[in-house]
Amino acid sequence: MRVLLLHPKLRKYIQPKLPPLGILSVASFLEKIGHEVRVLDLNVYPEEFNDNLLENIDFVGVTATTPLIKEAWHLLSIIKKKNLPVIFGGPHSSALPEESLKKGVDIVVRGEGEQTMAEILAKWPNKENILGISYLKDGKAVHVPSRPLIKDIDTLPFPAFHLLENIEEYTTPQPVITEPMRTLTMVTSRGCPYGCNYCYKGVFGKTWRAHSPEYVVNLWEHIYRKFNVKMVGVQDDTFNLNYQRVEKICQLLKSRNIKTHWTTAQGMRADRIDKALLSKMKEVGFVRTGFGIENGSPEMIKIIGKQLDLARVKEAIDACKELGIESIGYFMIGNYGENKETMKKTIKLACKFDPDVAHFTIAVPLPGAPLFEIVKKEGKLLIDDWDSYGYTRGRCFFEIGELKKELVEKMWKRAYRQFYLRPKVFIRFFSKKATWLSLPKFFRASLAYLGIMKN
Repeated sequence: MRVLLLHPKLRKYIQPKLPPLGILSVASFLEKIGHEVRVLDLNVYPEEFNDNLLENIDFVGVTATTPLIKEAWHLLSIIKKKNLPVIFGGPHSSALPEESLKKGVDIVVRGEGEQTMAEILAKWPNKENILGISYLKDGKAVHVPSRPLIKDIDTLPFPAFHLLENIEEYTTPQPVITEPMRTLTMVTSRGCPYGCNYCYKGVFGKTWRAHSPEYVVNLWEHIYRKFNVKMVGVQDDTFNLNYQRVEKICQLLKSRNIKTHWTTAQGMRADRIDKALLSKMKEVGFVRTGFGIENGSPEMIKIIGKQLDLARVKEAIDACKELGIESIGYFMIGNYGENKETMKKTIKLACKFDPDVAHFTIAVPLPGAPLFEIVKKEGKLLIDDWDSYGYTRGRCFFEIGELKKELVEKMWKRAYRQFYLRPKVFIRFFSKKATWLSLPKFFRASLAYLGIMKN
C-alpha cells in the first residue's frame, strides 16, 4: 500500500516545531513490513495542503490532539474529494471516536497505532475483529475491543526521521543555549502509572513500558550522527521512573562519545531524582528539565491524584540550581476541588521553590481524562470549541462548585505577576547571555503576555 500520514498544522497557537513522533513510529513500522509511506508534517510544509498531494496514494492516516482536531476535519474534507479511505488516530479521536466517524472518517484507531494500522492495511476493506478500532456499520458505531499494549517496545523500529520533509525546520532555540541548533525529540518510554485527573491515558495506557538503555542510546546515536543533531528533547511523561535505567543511559552516552545537549522539558518525577543522578546527566550534556508540581496544597495533590512529596520537589530544584541545570516548574490553577486559598498556596510555593521558569496553566478538562468526566457530571463546561483548547491563554474552561471563571482567571494572572515581578527573577533573567542574544524574541513574548493580563 502507498500510505500518506499527516500531522495537521497548528494555526491558532505558537509553539515549538517538534517532530510528530506518533506517526513517525507508525511510518517505520509500516515501512518495515513493506508499505510505501510518506510523512507530511504540515507545521513545516511550506504550502497549504491540497489534493495534488494525494496523487498515487492508497490510504491516508491523520493524527490529532484536541487543539488540532478541527484542522484534521478540514483535511478530511479535502481528502474525501479523492474518495480515499481515511484513518484517524491520536488522543482526541481515541477519546471521542464517534465524533470523527460522523465527520466521514472510515476508521478510528484507538490507542497505540503501529500494529492496528498494519492489520487494517492487510485486511482492508474488511473491518471486523480488528482490535483497537471504531467504525460505522449501518450508521451505528462499532467499537471493537481495545488492542493489548505492546509489551516489549524495543521490538519497534526507530521512528522514521528519514521521512521528514524540511527536517532543518526542527531547530528550537533554547533559553539555556546561546544559539538555535538542530533539535529532534524522542520518547524512551510509554505509559504512566500515576493517576492525575487532568491526564488522558487512552493511547499509551497506565502501564509504564521502557525502552532498554541500549535501544535508547542506539537511537540517540543514530539521530546524532545521521542528522547532525545538537539538541535532543526527551519527551517522556515519566523518563526517570527507573533510576538505574537513567544511570545506564548516561554511562552509554559517555562511553560512545555522543556529544549533544539534551532536555527533559516535558517533565521528570521530582521524587525520583537526586543530585547524584543529575550530576551524571549533566556530565553528558543535560541542560534543562521540567517538574510537574501542579499545586502547593498537599490536600489538593491527593485530590488530583498526583502522588507527590512536595519536600522532594524543593530538593530537586535546589540540586538543579547547584549544578547549573535550568529547572521549569509546571503549576496548575483551578483544578477540581480548588478554592482561592489553595490557589494562593500554589503561588506561594512557586515563589518559595523558585525554579528558573514557572509555567502556570489553567486546568484543562481534556476529553477522556477523569477531569473531563467530573466536569460533565458535576459542573459546567465553558468552552465548546476544540480550537480553544490551548494551554497558555489564561482562559477558564469550566466552573464547578465555588470554582468560578472570574476567580480562576484572576488567580492565574496573579500567579504570573507574583512570580515574575520579583527582583531576583529580573537579576537572574538579565544575567544570562542567552537573554541578550534573544532579546527581541523575549520582548515580543513579554508584550503578548502583558496583552493577556490586561484582558
